[in-house]
Amino acid sequence: MAWVWWFLAVPLGVAAVWAILAPKSQWRSLFSWSVANAHSSEPGGAAYAYRQIIAAAALGLSLLMVLFAVIATAAREPHDPPQVSDTESMWGSPSPLLVYRAFQTSTAVDETLIDVPIESYLPVNDDERAPLYLLDLEQFSRLGTTSIPGYIGSAPTETDSTISRADVVLHVRGPLLCVPRRVVAIETPDLVQLSVQYGLPNPSDGSTPDNVAGCPVGQDLTASVLIPVPLNDPIGERSVESLDGTPLAMAESEG
Repeated sequence: MAWVWWFLAVPLGVAAVWAILAPKSQWRSLFSWSVANAHSSEPGGAAYAYRQIIAAAALGLSLLMVLFAVIATAAREPHDPPQVSDTESMWGSPSPLLVYRAFQTSTAVDETLIDVPIESYLPVNDDERAPLYLLDLEQFSRLGTTSIPGYIGSAPTETDSTISRADVVLHVRGPLLCVPRRVVAIETPDLVQLSVQYGLPNPSDGSTPDNVAGCPVGQDLTASVLIPVPLNDPIGERSVESLDGTPLAMAESEG
């Protein structure tokens, strides 16, 4: 379709420019043959001015056609697919928040907390390259602070310690108003069972919050969160399950 616009725009534009810059030359070259006496029949100054006005409108129309041709040509050109970052390729978009905390796993659940689904896991250990790109993620916080009463663990003393010392990274979607409070890991020679528990921040009055009511699972208001977790040993060939025996999915890059 673009060639049609170019086919119409180019000759129209040339004729319009010619009529604007040299109207007499154009008339003598294109129209004088059609009259018996070219000298006596040549248009006057007002007629040439009128022709120039029409030519200016034609030039504008020609430029509009050129614009259409450029748009049509650009629409047909192949575009490179957008570059996908390592984080988006592995964990999806928008990028998840990072639980940047040092903590030890538990071996039993807290019945007052809420289990959240583990979307996927990624084994990482000394035999693999630590995913240091995770350090570029925004840290998990509430109202701009990570000093949340009841938030799991504590701030690490070394910049990359939570990543380089982790054996597995867990991807969860937790209730938006709640925080990660416990990671449960039960390990055997053949199996690793994992659970992530959320709860409301600790109230300032020391009371126990109602996490069942305050942290509903399966709602739309959730946040994508990554939790680097240390284990007693790397996962290796062991199976990975939730506490109820459901196999967990390993994260895979879309690239």
